[in-house]
Amino acid sequence: MKKMEFPKIEGFEAVEYFSGSNGRIMVGNSLTSFEKGNWTNDVVLGASFAGVPTGVLPLRQGAKGWIAHEAGPGKDEAGIGGLVIADEYGVPAAAIATMEASLGDGRTLLTGSVSRCNNAAKALGVAPGQTGEEAAHLMLKGKPGKQIDISGRVDEETHSVDTPYGKVYLCWSTSRVKGMHPDDIFCVASHGGETMALYALGIMPKGVICNDAGKGMDDSGVDGLWTLDKHGIMAATVSTDTARIGYPMDTYEVGIISTINKTAEAKGIRVGQTAREAAQLMLKS
Repeated sequence: MKKMEFPKIEGFEAVEYFSGSNGRIMVGNSLTSFEKGNWTNDVVLGASFAGVPTGVLPLRQGAKGWIAHEAGPGKDEAGIGGLVIADEYGVPAAAIATMEASLGDGRTLLTGSVSRCNNAAKALGVAPGQTGEEAAHLMLKGKPGKQIDISGRVDEETHSVDTPYGKVYLCWSTSRVKGMHPDDIFCVASHGGETMALYALGIMPKGVICNDAGKGMDDSGVDGLWTLDKHGIMAATVSTDTARIGYPMDTYEVGIISTINKTAEAKGIRVGQTAREAAQLMLKS
């Protein structure tokens, strides 16, 4: 068996951390790193929130097990909603404690402590307090995965709501949006970290409102806002305790703004506003 010296992960690549007779441990900065390819002999760690729309991604591609970020776990414990779905299919899954790992930096999932795990993971010996690396090695002892058809469990479409100033678009991630959108505002149900900014720069919206995912270690859950500042894009997050992460309508309808960038602040966006109010101010600007 071999264990690699672990390099910095760039963008959305998946990097091999460990390889042995039971399979590999693969690490990425997002669970979207694992939405393509075959991972049936791999345990995958992706620094996304461990919610429903992210949690189904490695299941579709047959991952042997997966580990992600607790993201609060926030309102209705939506930050770990994917663990329940993984259990339905007997796939071990776990979440790393919110303040012990960084959104968008998969390496931190290895050193942070497990806060939650599903029954399939517990059956393999995974328990709260273990490091993500320890949990991943235990998951490797499980049976090989298989690709699962989870059609209909996640809405991948972009929807819109009408306001007096135009439409606000809703989606769980801007990774699902095509084309350039320089005049549009998006309410997004994913976190506000660096990987969010990378996806948002691919569509160049006028403004974006995300979930802060409990902010995470070193405020990583909102780091992407400052990146968007450099491009003149208004950006804000809602508190994960006010809106369920993974549910875009929650972001818009009940989210309360927790963090703003300077571009948004200059347009009148303020912490404590409703996301609905903030989105309409963004449209007006």
